[in-house]
Amino acid sequence: MFRPIAQNLSLRDQIVQGILAKIEEGTLTVGDRLPTERDLAIAFNVSRTTVRDALRTLVGLGVLSIQHGKGIFIQGDEGIAMGNALWAPLVVKPDTVAALFEVRKTLETAAAGWAAVRAPLAQREELVALVHDVKGHVTSAGLADFGAAALSDQAFHTALIIASGNPIAGRLMTNLLDLLQEVRQQSLAIPGRAWQSILDHEQIAEAILAGDAAAAAAAMMAHLSGVEQAVLGSLTSPP
Repeated sequence: MFRPIAQNLSLRDQIVQGILAKIEEGTLTVGDRLPTERDLAIAFNVSRTTVRDALRTLVGLGVLSIQHGKGIFIQGDEGIAMGNALWAPLVVKPDTVAALFEVRKTLETAAAGWAAVRAPLAQREELVALVHDVKGHVTSAGLADFGAAALSDQAFHTALIIASGNPIAGRLMTNLLDLLQEVRQQSLAIPGRAWQSILDHEQIAEAILAGDAAAAAAAMMAHLSGVEQAVLGSLTSPP
């Protein structure tokens, strides 16, 4: 039923897309039971751990349900539609970006405010240190090290969520990681955007360090709005 996939850095993503493709073409329909993890691992020529990660992603999207002792089943149409929308090959689309930032503005703006009043001093200082560290890789003229800038951007937003002290917020961000990675790459490729993000992060971190929840939330909102506008502009501009 499933074809082996090439070994690369997106094995889980390819499995997710492979299962969604089978659903879209009608080979798998609502109520069907998938092969076991072991059989899927053999079919895709990957480890069972990789298969398990892909299945968890699809369960989180509402595409699959795991019934212990019975198996893995295709779930309702709404979850399938959501899965296809989020895991299409060209995932960075205007409607997807707008939806993502709608969630980010709600979640990360609140998290910035929570971090300002809840995080211990060491965590607040870590946020400032992360910003200072990435300045060694990015200049106002552009990127000196794209990979380091991307990792530092992810590290900053992850550290901020942790500093918020809300574990549910952390879980939600984990579920958004793949979309965030795609948008981050799109954003950092825009001339000047990486440097602007560093300045934004610095303002956010300083407000959190000062314990100013209102200023931290406002700075985060301004940052996310700026990134959203830049990414949407790059997607809608003529080639």
